[in-house]
Amino acid sequence: MRSLRRASLGIAAAGLALTLASVLPAAADTFSLANSNGGDGFANTFPGGFDLFGADNNAGSNYTTYTATASTNKTVTVNWTYTTNDCCGSKWDPAGYVVNGVYTQLSTDSGTTGQVDSSGSFIVSLLAGDVYGMYVYSVDSVGGRGDISVTASEGTTPIPAAFPLFASGMGGLGFLTWRRKKKPALAR
Repeated sequence: MRSLRRASLGIAAAGLALTLASVLPAAADTFSLANSNGGDGFANTFPGGFDLFGADNNAGSNYTTYTATASTNKTVTVNWTYTTNDCCGSKWDPAGYVVNGVYTQLSTDSGTTGQVDSSGSFIVSLLAGDVYGMYVYSVDSVGGRGDISVTASEGTTPIPAAFPLFASGMGGLGFLTWRRKKKPALAR
């Protein structure tokens, strides 16, 4: 009986430790800037977000990306606003997000110079090790830059797989307590 109680307590403790480890905040992911073809795209950071600017140095076709590798499983909510500064509209400098090499365009292809072309928000679920971020693709890298301004927040992790382990250990302790109370007293 005592060994069963110890085993249940051990299962509960292990489940609680795994549960807490998976929902406590992790260190923030570190982002890095890249230009694919000698472009001069850049990022300006600010608390809670960044502005990513595409290339405008006549380098030709260029992806400016600002990406990180997810340190933990997480859900990220992203708010974004795209502005084109290209003389001929946003179709020359589209922008969006990238996850594991898959590019998803968010901007429209019809903006007017210096005006907000489009804005919105999206939620992306990431696994530890996923590479994610934002991009501005400069078709010709002349005539003005595309700019995507981003703020993001990480959501809580859904109930982790360790929770059932924790619950079963607690249930076992409850059953042992109930059974102990139910035993009849020895006759004198």
